[in-house]
Amino acid sequence: MQNGQASETMTARPFRERDRERFRKIVSVMEGATITGEREAARQAAERMAAMHGMSIDEAILDTHPERDDGRIDENERDLRRQAYEAWTADRRRWSDEKERAEKRKHEEARAEAQRRGMADDPAPRRRAYPRYTPQFRPSHYRPTEDDRFRLIAGLLRDGVPLRRVANLADTSTHEVARVWLLIRSSTGPKPA
Repeated sequence: MQNGQASETMTARPFRERDRERFRKIVSVMEGATITGEREAARQAAERMAAMHGMSIDEAILDTHPERDDGRIDENERDLRRQAYEAWTADRRRWSDEKERAEKRKHEEARAEAQRRGMADDPAPRRRAYPRYTPQFRPSHYRPTEDDRFRLIAGLLRDGVPLRRVANLADTSTHEVARVWLLIRSSTGPKPA
């Protein structure tokens, strides 16, 4: 079945509460973003979401934004939508207020617990900002000495690493690696009689 035929035969499904909230946020970005790319991306996301519910974007906006009215609906439907919107906003407000009260209560309990343990009521000292470097890479101020470089080259050569690879790893020339190899060979070879 073609996509055009599928959308024609699909019946409109109402938005669930979670999808309704998401769609409203997408529409607010679509209408309020100052960057053209953001507006276009939000429009595409809104069209996809509306299509998933078997609606055009305008139908989906009317369904999810009951406070808007373009005169195409009757008085009864308008009142129902307005009541649904008012219930939705009251629910969101209650949820937000309850979350704020819970956070304040949690903060006060933590403060009371800290005072009970004898901690000062002074505000916490300012923490230093995060380091500029990621934990995986911390630049070192250590600079290898010539002895360190010699031991590195000798160890790599003993492990059978190719000459050019040793030069790259030790950040030196192939001539230096060959010199170290000759020194190692002469010190570990048979002693003259």
